[in-house]
Amino acid sequence: MAVNDYQLAFGEVACVLNDASTSRWLSPELLQDAPVGHRRADWIAARILLAMLLNDGPLPKLARAAQGKPYHPSLPEFNISNHATRVAVLVGSGEVGCDVEQIRPRSRFMAIARYSFAAHLCDWLESLSEVEQIVQFWRIWTAHEAVLKQRGGTVWQMSQLELPLHTLCPPGRFLQHVTVDESLIACCGEQPFPDDFSPQLLIRK
Repeated sequence: MAVNDYQLAFGEVACVLNDASTSRWLSPELLQDAPVGHRRADWIAARILLAMLLNDGPLPKLARAAQGKPYHPSLPEFNISNHATRVAVLVGSGEVGCDVEQIRPRSRFMAIARYSFAAHLCDWLESLSEVEQIVQFWRIWTAHEAVLKQRGGTVWQMSQLELPLHTLCPPGRFLQHVTVDESLIACCGEQPFPDDFSPQLLIRK
C-alpha cells in the first residue's frame, strides 16, 4: 500500500452478515473470540468487512494492543467503528482511527459539548443556527473519537483534546469526514486523505 492509500468500508450489519460470508472471510480461530449477546453481530460483520477490504483470504485471529485496539502484525493498520445497525472499517499504512455516528437529534447536546470539547469549539457551535448546531456537533464528536482511536485512546480522554476548529485534528495528523446516507464517518490518519476519498466497499440495502 502507498503511504496514503487508505481504504474505507461501510455496511449495514444485516446486509453483511450471513453464513456464507462468515465462513468465506473469517477463520475458525478468529470466530472463537466472537462475543456472545447483542454485540456478536456487529463484531462479526465488522471483521467480514475488514477481510473483504484486505481481500487476502480468511481473516486470522487478531491480537489486542495494551489499550485494547485489535491488530495483527502481518496486516495493515486498521480501525473499526459501529453505531446502531451500521459498521465502518478504515485501513491504512500508518495508525488510523475512525468513528461512525448517525446524524440525529440529541438531548442536551450543548451540555455534552461543554463537557467534552474545548471552549473555543463550544463557542463556535453556539454561534450557529439551531439547524446547523446538531450537524456540527456530530462532526466535532466524530472527529474527537477518530483522533482518540488513531492514538489508541478512549472516549474518556475526549475532554483532554484541544483540537483546532479549522482541521479538527492535531498537528501532523489528518482528518476526513465522509457521509453515507444519514451516517457520518470521521477518518484520522498519518497522511493526507485524497480529496475524493469515499468508501471503496459499500454493503447496504
